[in-house]
Amino acid sequence: MEKPRILSVDDELSFTEMIKSYFEPRGYPIDVAAAGDKALELLKNNEYDIVFLDLKMEGLNGDEVMKEAKKINDNMKFIFITAYTDSGKTRERLLGEGAYAFMDKPITSLKELEDLINEAVNS
Repeated sequence: MEKPRILSVDDELSFTEMIKSYFEPRGYPIDVAAAGDKALELLKNNEYDIVFLDLKMEGLNGDEVMKEAKKINDNMKFIFITAYTDSGKTRERLLGEGAYAFMDKPITSLKELEDLINEAVNS
């Protein structure tokens, strides 16, 4: 079975490098973007199954990217991975607006994230 194609969007370079170094050797096609506008450019030119989004970034933030991306392809699953916290209000709002999941940074298990991806594409 073909692995889902991933786009990881985060302005923290060390985070996207960690994600890429975990998923790429496991056979997942993955692209990374450090900003929302670059992510939208990639989304317009490629098909992705899963999009990892940081919430707070310069320029377009994660929820703005998700809104625009849904106009391009409504079948993608969005997983927010962020250190931003506000007692769960943003988590609830984003899940209500169509995000598949919301994870807190730092990620404690990349295997757990991989399981979440496979669950998302099979839902």
